Amino acid sequence: MENSKFRISYYIIIILVGLLAFGLGFTNYNNKVPNEVYNVYVDGEVIGTIKDKDSFEKYINDKEVSVMKKYKVDKVYMPNGVSIKKVVTYSNKLDSNDYIYNKMVNLKQFTIKGIIITVSAKNDDKYETKNIYTTKKEIFDDALVSLIKSFVSDKEYNDYINSTQKEIVDTGSIIKSIDLNQNVTYKKGYISIDNEIFCDSGELAKYLLFGTTEKQASYTVKDGDTVESVALANKLNVQEFLLANSSFNSANTLLYAGQEVNIGLINPVMDIAIEVNSVKDEEKKYGVVVKYDESMIRGTEYVETPGEKGLYRVSREYLYINGQLSDTITLNSTELKPAVDQVVVKGDKVVPHIADLSYWAWPTDTPYTITTYYGYRWGTMHPAIDIYGPGYGSAVYAANNGTVVAATGGCVAGYLGCNGRRGNYIIINHNIGYYTTYMHLASIYVKVGQVVARGQKIGTMGNTGEVYPVPSSYSPYSGTHLHFATTRGDPSRGGMSGSPFDPLSLY
Repeated sequence: MENSKFRISYYIIIILVGLLAFGLGFTNYNNKVPNEVYNVYVDGEVIGTIKDKDSFEKYINDKEVSVMKKYKVDKVYMPNGVSIKKVVTYSNKLDSNDYIYNKMVNLKQFTIKGIIITVSAKNDDKYETKNIYTTKKEIFDDALVSLIKSFVSDKEYNDYINSTQKEIVDTGSIIKSIDLNQNVTYKKGYISIDNEIFCDSGELAKYLLFGTTEKQASYTVKDGDTVESVALANKLNVQEFLLANSSFNSANTLLYAGQEVNIGLINPVMDIAIEVNSVKDEEKKYGVVVKYDESMIRGTEYVETPGEKGLYRVSREYLYINGQLSDTITLNSTELKPAVDQVVVKGDKVVPHIADLSYWAWPTDTPYTITTYYGYRWGTMHPAIDIYGPGYGSAVYAANNGTVVAATGGCVAGYLGCNGRRGNYIIINHNIGYYTTYMHLASIYVKVGQVVARGQKIGTMGNTGEVYPVPSSYSPYSGTHLHFATTRGDPSRGGMSGSPFDPLSLY
């Protein structure tokens, strides 16, 4: 009987304990209420949990007031790579806004809404891209107009944009087109504030022209300085100096002592290509025909027929890239007045192989254009003149009597590394210490050791070696010109080691 009572008591206790455990468990389960919170992710990894997304974003904007003032915006946004996602959890563990903010600042920079301008250009069959950041598209548009106006006057630009250019009647010029050599695209986006973000069109215009936001080098004008002398002293050509100082409009601009001028070398972020149609009257220099009279003693001479300059009306199309003449095409040439050669009779019994310093023949046909003069260009010395004549395949002449010491061919158009970038070239020793060099030829008509006479056709103008623009299947004659150099001493020894001087000084 006692054992039965014991067993009953035992079972009752077991049932009570079970009921108690069940009750406690049920109570704990009902006390666990799920919470809606927000996980903060940086590049896919959770850095913490916050209670409210809106309050966190407001906290960030309260902390980043200086950023909003700097960029003149009304809101700062999460860094790129940061996301905030709602989650449901039973955990009550939350991080403070301050904790998440400080952790985020150490990992990423915040962003602002702005415009991302992508500039892309093809280079060696590859596209190179550069991003420019600004808060408004209008800032970039205004800066681009300022960049273009570095290369044309306000009036020229406005007349072109408004289609109010005066048509060419007899002579004159008009802008045919203003283009960018690069593709430019715009898109809205969130820009990290660790980028250079432009809020001012003037600052952006300087960046587009000089390729940097750093302060450009300057020079304080001294008594006697001219635009030309300051440019030369600082390894700039006059055009580069004028572009860097937009308030000056010509090489004849007067400078005054104490004036500060910019001597920075421009390096435009984008290439501004401007095509100009021009019709102008150009003088044609008369040639000098030398006749040798064996009855006269060498060293004596007289003018048998005075020379007279001719006059041509020439229509051309010019291509300027960033203010520098890049290419020119002669569209039409009409002779208004023929030139009359000067005939000089000189005493001599034979045609000498030694040059006569009194008379030098021009090395190309007319009409011609000198696209680059002797002097500094893009920060380096250009020890010659570049002549564009009637075009590809036109005649190239010996400037004076002499002996051919180099006649190197084998190059085709567009092969930049051919013969040390010179392309097909000829060097003539005039046997008085003077040498002339003719580069980028299409063909060569002389050989080493041959004696040539002044005005003799020695080759044709071409675009072999390093020329710009580079010829292509679409534009096979691009870059055509004659690189004409004069030196005192042999330029073929040690790679163009003769002492160069300005070829125009001979004429």
